[in-house]
Amino acid sequence: MRVETIGDATLYLGEVEFILPGLMADLVIADPPYGIGESGKKNASRQKLAAPRDYGDFTWDEHPASPAEIQVAIDSGKHAIVWGANHLGSMNAATKWLVWDKLNSGDFADCEIAWSNLPGAVRIFRHMWNGMLRDSERDTPRVHPTQKPIALMAWCLDQMPSAKTIGEPWMGSAPAGCAALARGLTYWGIEKDPRNFDIACRRIEQAANQGQLFAPMVATAEQMGLGV
Repeated sequence: MRVETIGDATLYLGEVEFILPGLMADLVIADPPYGIGESGKKNASRQKLAAPRDYGDFTWDEHPASPAEIQVAIDSGKHAIVWGANHLGSMNAATKWLVWDKLNSGDFADCEIAWSNLPGAVRIFRHMWNGMLRDSERDTPRVHPTQKPIALMAWCLDQMPSAKTIGEPWMGSAPAGCAALARGLTYWGIEKDPRNFDIACRRIEQAANQGQLFAPMVATAEQMGLGV
């Protein structure tokens, strides 16, 4: 296992099943492998607007994370958000599902869905993320085939404004970590792929060097919703 400490962030290179049981966070934001075969499309471009990007060889998306791994991730936080819930199929009932409307077209899914054990009603985040057509990070090359925008992760943080420590199993390019450091929060992340781990370290270092960009949100009372 390799451990890198960068400012208020600690990054672990290794398997989630071995590292995660020793960690805790106020809010865990998990984006586990869905097992949808993204590794078979590593060089594919689903649009004609740009040349395909080579993300290298990887096999992490051949199989979904196991229910046991996901449960350990959930148990590692006071609250948890788990993306890809519609692919994972073993999530418990929830009231506050989170929906990312990617304002998409073409072959991509219209939205992605996250399970959470947060109180409240279903919430939707509308943010275009379609090849070169993006509402954020337009001048930043994508570095991960299933990369999520930092803005989406910042919105996830908004769902639990009292959180001081953020955990990100299966961190990939560490978008939640970048969002957490921009809020002045403490962060840990886990990644088993050495190439992605190095990418995450670079992005976290850049975020740490930028310093706190946004004041920490003040926790407010949240009315319990029935869900829709």
